[in-house]
Amino acid sequence: MKLVTWNVNSLKARADYVRRYLAERSPDVLCIQELKLEDDHVPVELFEEHGYHLAIYGQKQWNGVLIASREPITDVHRGLPEGEAGQSRLISARTAGLRLVNLYCPQGQSADSPKFQYKLEFYAALTRWLAAEVDLGEPLAVVGDLNVAPGPDDVWSVEAFENVPTYHPLEHAAWAELVGLGLHDAVAPFVPPRTFTFWDYRGGAFRFDHGMRIDHVLVSEALRPRVTGAFVDRDFRKKIDGLSASDHAPVGVELS
Repeated sequence: MKLVTWNVNSLKARADYVRRYLAERSPDVLCIQELKLEDDHVPVELFEEHGYHLAIYGQKQWNGVLIASREPITDVHRGLPEGEAGQSRLISARTAGLRLVNLYCPQGQSADSPKFQYKLEFYAALTRWLAAEVDLGEPLAVVGDLNVAPGPDDVWSVEAFENVPTYHPLEHAAWAELVGLGLHDAVAPFVPPRTFTFWDYRGGAFRFDHGMRIDHVLVSEALRPRVTGAFVDRDFRKKIDGLSASDHAPVGVELS
């Protein structure tokens, strides 16, 4: 089974690109972030024509998350119990024998911005909620654009990102609390160091591989033995036949 997460940076802008991805890669479960569309504007036919069930938590212009699965989706919950300050950033559900959490975590803007404090508060609330989910002992996957590069091999230049959001010591502390619940990075063991998932559109970042690894698949102890491989699909970060790409690549794991 192939489980994929992908920040598409506007589903409206990327609809034909996503359609091509579904046709060529055919993931069993696809978790999308940054829909930037309200629920009733999501092009559901794009997914249904490929045989997917959908769970959507959209928002106009910003944020928004979606789960597409070849299996029925049940037990859908939208948002954190403590709230998200009006931002559609989390959807959870059961599908394909998994408990699945799809996340678009705040970016944080700058270390002295209120948005950075909101990011830390979001992570704290997320960790409090996930503690009970992990304790259930079920096969659990927490996926998405988590907007944290956990270690020095997850940024192209440590010096360039020193004390900058996505690679800030306070974020690393929040990350440690999150994975300390009993969640495991399912991608890193299967890809070379300095395998990035995001490249800015500016400055030839993709061409020079000036990227970050901020898109993740975290799995519970119960799911960990089923992970047989992982990948970052760089081919779908490239412009294809005139179709513009997201600034993120799809990231996925293979499950037995």
